[in-house]
Amino acid sequence: MTDTVNSSATSADQLASARNNISHVFVLVLENRSFDHVFARSGIPGIVAANNTNENLYMGQPISFQGGAPDKMPSDPGHEFQDVVEQLCGKGATYARGGAYPNITNAGFVDNYASSTTEGPAPSPEDVDAVMRGLDTPNQVPSLYKLATEFVLCDAWYSSLPGPTWPNRYFVHGASSAALDASPTSAEIDIWESADGFSYPHGSIFDALGSGNYRLYQDESGNSLGRIPQVSSIKGISFFDVHNLDDLEADLAEDYPYRYTFIEPSYGDVVHGTYEGGSSQHPMDDLAAGDQLVAKVYNTLRNSPLWEACLLIVTYDEHGGFYDSVAPGKAAPPNDGAAGGLSRNGFDFSVYGVRVPALVISPWVERGRVDHTIFDHGSIPATLERLFGLQPLTDRDKAAHDVLSFLTSTCRTDCPPRIGT
Repeated sequence: MTDTVNSSATSADQLASARNNISHVFVLVLENRSFDHVFARSGIPGIVAANNTNENLYMGQPISFQGGAPDKMPSDPGHEFQDVVEQLCGKGATYARGGAYPNITNAGFVDNYASSTTEGPAPSPEDVDAVMRGLDTPNQVPSLYKLATEFVLCDAWYSSLPGPTWPNRYFVHGASSAALDASPTSAEIDIWESADGFSYPHGSIFDALGSGNYRLYQDESGNSLGRIPQVSSIKGISFFDVHNLDDLEADLAEDYPYRYTFIEPSYGDVVHGTYEGGSSQHPMDDLAAGDQLVAKVYNTLRNSPLWEACLLIVTYDEHGGFYDSVAPGKAAPPNDGAAGGLSRNGFDFSVYGVRVPALVISPWVERGRVDHTIFDHGSIPATLERLFGLQPLTDRDKAAHDVLSFLTSTCRTDCPPRIGT
């Protein structure tokens, strides 16, 4: 039975219990899917989600939210900063540099998909409704569905800014994007990945944890052109610090001292821009490999000696241009003194991005809980900081809810021993 909960702040007793019971946090971040796209058609009771009364107008005709989402999109929906302005605020909406974010109505997803070419060619006219379609969750992403019904499903987890992958992933690692509000250029990526590294004004969560307290993995199955970990762009982390996910099972069987483990998927063929053959669930790739990746991570933890000391968060970096019915609200800007050199749009980071799916998995959480607490990717460093006694990096993680309030005083014995095939 699913419990629907509005979580309160983590109490002192809950924090003490968390510190006694959880010594290892794992995070897996997938790609470019909105909450409604993944879970609105799941049948899970108690979630705040779209139905067929939610619609966008396109050329004067209503297009309602419905099922039938394809495993692979006919073209890649736009999700750059100005794309998301139009998606959230309606056809033709723009953002004035340094100004207030326009009124959010969630009315422009179809218009933007039909016209945007920021990610490649626009779709054929008969395909413009694809961003208004939800997955058949139990059948298209069965591992995600199983975990959502066995652990905690968050239906108010937002991406950290209304924009693309790179700045949202930087919020996962540092509760800031150092003012980056768009996709970086190829030249910037090359520099960050090979030379200076992307730098946070107050450092990353890896800096805060310190050497020897974290471990990085990437799924190296599938297309070899997708083995480019984004985390290795951060100052102080190199490509050679990221390990093959296939080694995780053996690593956990030994003495595993790492408090925090971050896992990246394979991104598929990023060199040619097809994203095929990955496990990130990018809209231009299929869903199965990503769902199998989720199962692999869960099964590895579940059958490791550390299971009873584990907390796993699975989420998505941003919405990928897919429709969501809930308007993102006001957010605490990082206020970390980042210089404006990386800002393309003059955004002040005072508004969250679009909702994304998020699961919190541990033998210490309730079975089948749906939680409505507002989270964003800053909640990941916030959780680590409060669990391990670290100071906030920015005002975003300082203000963010953590997930430690989900932890109970009872270690469950009914967690599925394996999921997937």
